[in-house]
Amino acid sequence: MEMNWEYFEHGPVENHGERIYVTINKRGNFFLNRRAVEALGRPDLVVLMYDRRRSTVGIAAATERNPGAFRLKRKELNGHGGRVLYASNFCRNFAICPDDTLRFTAAEVDKTGVLVLDLNEVKSVKRI
Repeated sequence: MEMNWEYFEHGPVENHGERIYVTINKRGNFFLNRRAVEALGRPDLVVLMYDRRRSTVGIAAATERNPGAFRLKRKELNGHGGRVLYASNFCRNFAICPDDTLRFTAAEVDKTGVLVLDLNEVKSVKRI
């Protein structure tokens, strides 16, 4: 019998603690795992930006001097420290209205220190 094998080249799924993992829910709350917070420099405050043309959210470290800075709230998820960013007013302002919780599949911090979250690169997070 001749086999017609297809190779699976994506490899195993990385543990959420090993990579930057960011979600947004329908209430406009962002969840950043420990790795995402570390990549931003472990800030307590962040500023939010939006590129309408690219449908992309930017998150950058901030200080008390930055007007409109958002505080990152501590959150424990399965023993892995993360932070929550309550940003419903930001989402409402830019008409960001996910129907359910979405994971940003290409989340990364660019060379300027901005966490780039492309709303075109998301997957639904379904809890079973």
